[in-house]
Amino acid sequence: MSKQRVDSPWGSTFCDSISFAGPGRWIFVSGQVGADETGKVVKESFAAEADQCFERIRQSLTKAGAKMSDVVKITGYVTSTEHYRDYDLARGRAFPGTPPSSATVQVAGLVEDARLEVEAIAFVPAE
Repeated sequence: MSKQRVDSPWGSTFCDSISFAGPGRWIFVSGQVGADETGKVVKESFAAEADQCFERIRQSLTKAGAKMSDVVKITGYVTSTEHYRDYDLARGRAFPGTPPSSATVQVAGLVEDARLEVEAIAFVPAE
């Protein structure tokens, strides 16, 4: 299997595109918010909420037999673009050296008064 990432010309925490050749399986992670193990959204800071959101994605991927480096596309939904910098930094921590392609959309509101929700698509190559 061949996976090629095309880096962003802006040096950000996402890449412009990803292409694949070869067999494997796709994993689609439903939108995750930054909730803790009790189901409460982390509210201490937006950065903490974003880190917890990516942790929930990591946990979902682990259950499905994948890892964060298998993620090829994410879509982030934020309630305010004023938080974009903290989101960008959290995304960089979640995907060091292997950024997925990414889109971010501002929305009017999210469940549980979350300020961020992220969905992910991963590709795991066949062995």
